[in-house]
Amino acid sequence: MVSIELVDNPQRAHQLSQLFAKVWGDKNSISVDVIVAVVHAGGYASLALREDKNQHEVVGGSMALVGRPNDKLHSHVTGVVDGAANSGVGRALKQHQWSWAKRNGFSAISWTFDPLVRRNAHFNLVTLGAKVVGYHRDFYGQLDDLFNSGDNTDRLVVERQVAGCEVAPTSVTINAETSDELITTPADIVALRQSDSASNQALARDLRAAQRKSFESAFSASKFVRGFTADGAYVLSEKAR
Repeated sequence: MVSIELVDNPQRAHQLSQLFAKVWGDKNSISVDVIVAVVHAGGYASLALREDKNQHEVVGGSMALVGRPNDKLHSHVTGVVDGAANSGVGRALKQHQWSWAKRNGFSAISWTFDPLVRRNAHFNLVTLGAKVVGYHRDFYGQLDDLFNSGDNTDRLVVERQVAGCEVAPTSVTINAETSDELITTPADIVALRQSDSASNQALARDLRAAQRKSFESAFSASKFVRGFTADGAYVLSEKAR
């Protein structure tokens, strides 16, 4: 059983910082003082705790900043340890975050994700019903963590609506129409990047370059991401004139 608890004291902030270090690596862990400052300034931080033999193990966590304009929340980071992946922990964290945002009067929650990571795209666009609102080339610059090292940090920006919703949004996969454009994703870009094979790493770089070209061309042509297919492709449509 997993429970979600707010980070409301330095001890829990230490636990969250340690969780981030475990998921992404020590080099890029968010420090305790930053977590405390974010919460003090009105932001959000939480821990996912799994009960095991009457003990509570930290298996996930999330942190979000007050965004711009001030009625929006920006979810900077949400992570789950390997042993709890694909077990509903991520969804529980995002549901708790949405409910907290609702109680505290935020209109929407935004965050970024790597558009090459198929499972994250499905989770964000389908499971959570978030909408793509932007694309940024190399958003964070070079990162040296366990997932992004050696690659550019191109990101999609999404928003999950809060205001006007009685329950948290969700969506479904869609089919493309004849006039739509499809931008595909590899089955597992993280494995390609982390591979010892030079050819796999070269393929990962080529996939990034090709997807970047497709997104930038589509957005410059005023297309928008209408949804995501069951086999892992973004569906882009022309905006109504």
